[in-house]
Amino acid sequence: MYESTIFDLSGKKALVTGGAGGIGRACAIGMAEAGADVAIVDLKQEMGQETAEVIRKMGRNSLFVPCDVSDVSQVDAMVETVIESFGRLDIAFNNAGIIDPRPGSSTEASALLSWEKTLAVNLHGVFYCCRAEAKYMIPQKYGKIINTASMSASIVNQLPVLDSGLVPYCVSKAGVKHLTKCLAAEWAQHNITVNSVSPGYADTPFTEKTPPEMVELRIRATPMRRQAQPEEIVGAVLFLASDASSFTTGSDLIVDGGYTIW
Repeated sequence: MYESTIFDLSGKKALVTGGAGGIGRACAIGMAEAGADVAIVDLKQEMGQETAEVIRKMGRNSLFVPCDVSDVSQVDAMVETVIESFGRLDIAFNNAGIIDPRPGSSTEASALLSWEKTLAVNLHGVFYCCRAEAKYMIPQKYGKIINTASMSASIVNQLPVLDSGLVPYCVSKAGVKHLTKCLAAEWAQHNITVNSVSPGYADTPFTEKTPPEMVELRIRATPMRRQAQPEEIVGAVLFLASDASSFTTGSDLIVDGGYTIW
């Protein structure tokens, strides 16, 4: 039987990495609107503090925690700080990620630098966060972990992700998608679900420096003929964060305006 409270997050404690702006900010606010207290984790201190203040003005508890997710010691300390503030952790949205565009092909030295930096944040960082979060979720026998992959986890973009940034970005996001499945299998016995969400092209600070002609090509390649707004990813994340997804784990939810159906 359907219950009207199935998406309710009242009393839940959550954290969002990359929560200062873009999709992370929209989803953090969306979780707060659904009733959760939400910690904002990011390197952008001013933006992160502002997002946390928006959530506090909604009547929810929030704090900003600076963290470089590619540093495992910082990740462990960040999760501990959230636990100390909230008392527990029910939901983790591991959303922090980068594109590191450098000119040239994958055979050039610049591509190696891009590879190392991108995988350090996008893949290693997600693993560091998941393991730190699960250490607290396993004893309480409950947890919802959501990782941001990308439609680029399932395809190679028709349009370049700015030269040598394409390969490490797509590979790192494919790694997140499969890491999600592996951890879902490992932690299902502890009543922890692990899922990923895969956005398509979106209007965010992450992509706002994209040349207009490239944006137009992206729009023409998307069946819905536009890019997403960050708020359009919120519903997918709330589904995975709530009891609406109680029998969903190891799944990847693509929200791409139809880009990957071609």
